[in-house]
Amino acid sequence: MLTFFLICLAVGAFAGFLAGLFGIGGGLIIVPILVYLMPKYIGVPDSMLMACALGTSFATIVITGFSSAQRHHKLGNVVWDVVKILAPVIMISTFISGFFISYLPKDISAKLFACLVVYLSIKMFLSVKPNSVTKALTKTSTIIAGILIGMASSAAGIGGGGFIVPFLNSRGIDMKKAIGSSAVCGSLLAIAGMLSFMIAGWGAEGLPDYFVGYVYLPALLGITLTSVFTSKIGATVTTILPVPILKKAFAVLLLILAINMIFK
Repeated sequence: MLTFFLICLAVGAFAGFLAGLFGIGGGLIIVPILVYLMPKYIGVPDSMLMACALGTSFATIVITGFSSAQRHHKLGNVVWDVVKILAPVIMISTFISGFFISYLPKDISAKLFACLVVYLSIKMFLSVKPNSVTKALTKTSTIIAGILIGMASSAAGIGGGGFIVPFLNSRGIDMKKAIGSSAVCGSLLAIAGMLSFMIAGWGAEGLPDYFVGYVYLPALLGITLTSVFTSKIGATVTTILPVPILKKAFAVLLLILAINMIFK
């Protein structure tokens, strides 16, 4: 248990920095590591392994995401007019989708998700050069995007930054403000995802101790103890790095996510 907790501290430090830097929740790092660690150190059954990793990931994103969002708000990187429309739609979509994830063929959904991530990554790379032509950010497009982002995020256990940031940026919102707005939306999205997996796993037989539904409390504590601090560092770095470098780095991160999901 001690080894597991120490690993969670290290994972939290890294995931928190990425959360603040890119406006993601850190689930890209947390979920694969929990899938590897939980059977080895805790004895989570294979049938419930993915649900436990996803539920715990969402719980950590709630805390890490709010820490990152708070810092971005102080830096003026949050577009609240967009958040107040996008966030509620994403929360509802994520909460509902969480109850149906276990019925989806995970290998097929993961590969479809990976293909979409590759597309977003390429699009981000191509948008490094300034482009005066952008699509309008309408209420309808924001609602549709929120529904799709919530569904995809629920299946992957992430805060949705891989979709929210490119969407907002392609609609003419500055990259840094897109990241800040994504941090706020991602933390609220994570609340819906966490509650969905907690309810779905409530009373499930075969789970080890210290689980609340599909959320493992020791992992939640270990990861968030460090992530709440490193997320603020990442958010601060966002204001320092030049936008082109930030976009390229984010595109590389998306490619890593896609490759991981294809071969996982």
